[in-house]
Amino acid sequence: MTQVLISLVEIARLRRDPSVLPASIVLLVVMAAAYAGSSAMQSWMLYSDDRLLARTAADLGLTLAVFWILLAAARRPHRYLQTMSAALGTTVLLTPLVLMLFGLRQQAAANETVKLLVGMSSIAVIVWYVLIIGHILRGALEIGFVTGIALAMTYQIASDALLARLFPGAV
Repeated sequence: MTQVLISLVEIARLRRDPSVLPASIVLLVVMAAAYAGSSAMQSWMLYSDDRLLARTAADLGLTLAVFWILLAAARRPHRYLQTMSAALGTTVLLTPLVLMLFGLRQQAAANETVKLLVGMSSIAVIVWYVLIIGHILRGALEIGFVTGIALAMTYQIASDALLARLFPGAV
């Protein structure tokens, strides 16, 4: 498991692609469970317990489905296990940063400097996430980095819009 963690860090640093991970259903299940846990923590911090399980299931299901559709459309479904393990695992790696930024929101309301720092850090994490997903898609789909980034941005925007539509009342 240590090697998997090292590989995920290298993928998040844009130095390796998903092919370094084993094509293992067990790894995908572990990453999906970790992703669901991190998604649930983020939802809980943002929305309390309002439909927490439904939000988490929708987030995970949408992520799994979109990546399957992309890989199937590109005739590379055999890369699904590695690609999803990489996407889910690297997202989990970013969770502590995201949770820290969520936690600083109340302090940010009282202090303009903290507010600016939290805002800029949030943008940096989002950009980093899009770069990671674009990098993963580049390796999985054998496309250019810019195309991977474009797909990652489209996925992120569409995913956020659909989840907001399914679960109105965002903070």
